[in-house]
Amino acid sequence: MVDAIGSKAVTPHDRLVVPVAAAAKPAATVERRSDAVAQQRELSAIAFDFGKPSAAETERVDEVRRAVRNGTYPISPETIADRMLALKLYWSPNK
Repeated sequence: MVDAIGSKAVTPHDRLVVPVAAAAKPAATVERRSDAVAQQRELSAIAFDFGKPSAAETERVDEVRRAVRNGTYPISPETIADRMLALKLYWSPNK
């Protein structure tokens, strides 16, 4: 037989009562937290180091800045126009 959709009366047999024991307290909670904090600090330090530019990148940026200041940085209007069109039309200029 199919039950109707909607609420139905609850009978005493529908509910089971089961005794629940008290949960045991964790033994070394403080030690685990301090280990987790130390590990988090170590990972944060590593992540901070990843954000720093390498020495080669810094040298290249300084080199380009000097060339722009001196007016010796090579500018090709054709290349700039090609790249702008490729960006606008979602083309890859290297293909």
